[in-house]
Amino acid sequence: KAEHDFVGGDVEVVGGNERDFTLYSSKGLPLALGIVAYCFSGHAIVPSIYSSMARPQDFERMINVTYGMVLACCLLVGISGYYMFGNDVEDQITLSLEHQSENGNTLMTMLTWLMILTAMSKFTLTMFPLALGFEEMLTGILPSDLAMELIDSLVKIILIVLSLAVAIFFPSFSFLCSLVGLICTMIVSVIFPAMAHLKLFGSELSMLDKIIDWLLVVGGSIVAVVGTIATVQADA
Repeated sequence: KAEHDFVGGDVEVVGGNERDFTLYSSKGLPLALGIVAYCFSGHAIVPSIYSSMARPQDFERMINVTYGMVLACCLLVGISGYYMFGNDVEDQITLSLEHQSENGNTLMTMLTWLMILTAMSKFTLTMFPLALGFEEMLTGILPSDLAMELIDSLVKIILIVLSLAVAIFFPSFSFLCSLVGLICTMIVSVIFPAMAHLKLFGSELSMLDKIIDWLLVVGGSIVAVVGTIATVQADA
């Protein structure tokens, strides 16, 4: 049975193992901001989801509920991982779980494999619209359906190989995710929607809506630039 004792306010004994905990540290804040942004970078599959919905009019409500569930799951996993491993938690929780599974912990081994299966399914969903975009670009160029099928297979294979190359040459996956979150997701999820909202409906918006949009544009730009510089310098 796990025992929970606090020693000195920042050291806790969990399951017989001593864990160090820090209430707040700004050292990894830029990296954390990028990873948090990356968690909401699912825009590539949004058109596919919308087109496949039986009731497209419920799309906005579905998005709100989905993002709320994603936020709750990410918070639960983050808090649980830090509670289990303390300051020794790795950038990727799977690495910390791997250390536990090596000790013969069957539950940790099952959790690791479930996370691997989740990543594989998400990879397919994310790659599908990207591959479809390349195929649509080549539709008017290829002479026959057979050539289209061959190119279709070739595009998917190339995308898989490129993803494998990224995994090999960028071993610090958290660093890569942070950069994607700070550079790409901040632009697509925060800056661009606010600017588009101002451009399309600027004359109809209230002053409060305009202030919120400008705060998103300016704040997102500052976070993207400062966070990217800080993350790169910290990893150098």
